[in-house]
Amino acid sequence: MVAEDHAVREVLKKVVADAAINAEQVQELENFVRQDWVIDQDEAKFLFRVNHAIGEYDENCPQWTKFFVTSIARMVVFDMNTPGQIDTAEGDWLGEMFDEFSVGNESESALIADLKKTTSSISGKIAQRIQPDTEKPLS
Repeated sequence: MVAEDHAVREVLKKVVADAAINAEQVQELENFVRQDWVIDQDEAKFLFRVNHAIGEYDENCPQWTKFFVTSIARMVVFDMNTPGQIDTAEGDWLGEMFDEFSVGNESESALIADLKKTTSSISGKIAQRIQPDTEKPLS
């Protein structure tokens, strides 16, 4: 997790306090994530908190939506244990995040669409909200 005095923590605090985010702040978050390319549940929960704070103002920063979707999907879909799937533990956790932080904004809609498109199966609490697309494009 990010240390209390880390610059990224300050960015996140400002975003939550202002209920807004800009492209420069998203770039700082992306640079931090690129250091180890790992998003853990604590970091992902904080991203849900940020998204909750931003609310409908996410539309003002498409970079945020892309970063949010990519980060959460990387954690739950592209993990080493169940790649391409959301297992019960991941699905329960993700469902809890939506229960606690959902604001119904564009970023959440984009995340759900991405999860439907990129997963072969969805289990756990989140399965009540979303199911993967069953129709595959014809080649």
